Amino acid sequence: MKKETIELLQELCQEMNIKMEILSYGWIYKLSKDNKTRYIIGKFDINKIASSEIASDKYATYEVLKSQNIPVVKHTMVFNPIQRKEYAKKEEVCDIVFKEFNKERKIVIKPNYGFEGKGVFCCKTISEAKKAVEILFNKNSSISICPFYDIKKEYRAFYLNGEILLIYEKEKPFVVGNGKDNILTLARKLNLPDNDVVKNNLKSIDMKYIPKENEKVELSWKHNLHGGATAKVIDEENIKYNEIRNLAIKSGKALDMTFATIDIIKTKNSKLYVLEINSGVAASIFSRVVEHGKELTKEIYKKALIEIFN
Repeated sequence: MKKETIELLQELCQEMNIKMEILSYGWIYKLSKDNKTRYIIGKFDINKIASSEIASDKYATYEVLKSQNIPVVKHTMVFNPIQRKEYAKKEEVCDIVFKEFNKERKIVIKPNYGFEGKGVFCCKTISEAKKAVEILFNKNSSISICPFYDIKKEYRAFYLNGEILLIYEKEKPFVVGNGKDNILTLARKLNLPDNDVVKNNLKSIDMKYIPKENEKVELSWKHNLHGGATAKVIDEENIKYNEIRNLAIKSGKALDMTFATIDIIKTKNSKLYVLEINSGVAASIFSRVVEHGKELTKEIYKKALIEIFN
């Protein structure tokens, strides 16, 4: 777990009279109260095993939501022919990739068990798609191929026991030109995270280009906070709030989740689709980048701890 999350849990445990022990080199967090013992191992010990496994698998999530007629981003799974040869042959993988690309002309390829936007490729040519598959198969037993959705907004909803605790929207990182500085100079002022996700995003941009005055240039096609996106809490005043809330609740119930974050996209034609469901509720970056983010995150985790010991 991230440092911010650990510190929040320590604060909460002290306030809620919960004894917390850190075991196994920081992998296991043992929580004890009223003769009850619960564990956190990357995730709160709160979801059913089947629900957690489905949420961790992007293609499985797609299949379950689709089976219940919930609008969801389409996923096509491809097995690694080396690690999962009982399910796939090498020549079949090429056929699947080629078929999906011919249908969409622009596809997204990502690890089936990925997170934080790591290893996600937007492919505009068949050669880019094949290269992405080759890279991902070095570390993954399966990958997912998705059509490219023209996303206007992305939202994350915190779900607990059939209720939505909070929704925030994400905005891709961008710079605004002044007619003098190049993108590299403008981007440095944003203090983007120093990680591989950001570095890979910037590779596709001409950093020497000088944007015109007031010209907006997006630095990523993804909305991940890990990649430098910004976050803003939304409420009932947002025109899409109730629709987002209802779709998130419906999705959480479809997977029989107890505690999760649910990512929803709004396309340029204002349609909503579930992107993925996360059984590991991570909010460390959110707690840093949003006003009162720590207090909001702390309240969410407090409710989760109450549920754990219920």
